[in-house]
Amino acid sequence: MPKETSYECFALVKGYRQKACDWKKEEVLRASEFRNCMESTSVWPLLRGAMGDREEGLRLAQRAYENEPSPSHAMQFGIALLWLGKYSEAWKHFRSVIETSKTAGDADYGMAGVAKWCLNKPEEAVLEWRAGVSAKYARSSGLNIRMPLLLFFAAVYDHSDVDTKLVEKLLREKASDKRIRNWPGPIALLILDQINQTDFQNCCLGIRPNDTGKNPFARYPPEDAANCLWLANFYKKVLELNQTRNFSVFKSFMKAHSDTSQPEWQDERNVFISRIWYEEFFLARHAAES
Repeated sequence: MPKETSYECFALVKGYRQKACDWKKEEVLRASEFRNCMESTSVWPLLRGAMGDREEGLRLAQRAYENEPSPSHAMQFGIALLWLGKYSEAWKHFRSVIETSKTAGDADYGMAGVAKWCLNKPEEAVLEWRAGVSAKYARSSGLNIRMPLLLFFAAVYDHSDVDTKLVEKLLREKASDKRIRNWPGPIALLILDQINQTDFQNCCLGIRPNDTGKNPFARYPPEDAANCLWLANFYKKVLELNQTRNFSVFKSFMKAHSDTSQPEWQDERNVFISRIWYEEFFLARHAAES
């Protein structure tokens, strides 16, 4: 091969390699830009919008999860499915997370159970929540009080599928742990009648014993306190249902409690997203629609 031709071939190959490298850099840059965009732009205005917007919001949530399957993206995609009433898909998603992710926690079991509950399969929901009791990672400083609370709800709402003695045993075991004072642990104390209404209200507001009120930062910000009260009122109504068995009143309350068209719910970050990340939101909405 002539010397000039060799140089030409070398230059041609080098050019292709450089283009390939540039393409790769552009691909990485686009992926990075997409992640930054997803982190800075919420999908929820779309998911709360018209039908076409909802599907677009769901696609964005799915793409975010596929591009970066982090726990936060996994939860967001699953909750988006629940929000849109795609319960079968939501259960498959959360079950996949539970079976494949090393960071799966009690929240994944909680939402998997919610999906089954909303599919009118309470016995399968209870199985998910019971399995979640042993989750490696748990909220409430690792106390994992959320699963026993969900099982308590199921025991009150549908006695036939829950071992009520087991639920009480789980709640009492958690109540003996010093972390029970971390929210929402005090709800378990309320259920067990181990806390008075004044102290419980203070727990909802983040007011600790011996709090003089001189340090306002020691208490929960108003929006956090409002969210604690929202969850507290959910379980207060469950306790009332346990006494009265008046499902009509319970349904009416839950309809108002899960009404996201109310003014306070328009605060997307501090109210809407915080509350739909609670399993109880979807249980309340389902009770209202049943």
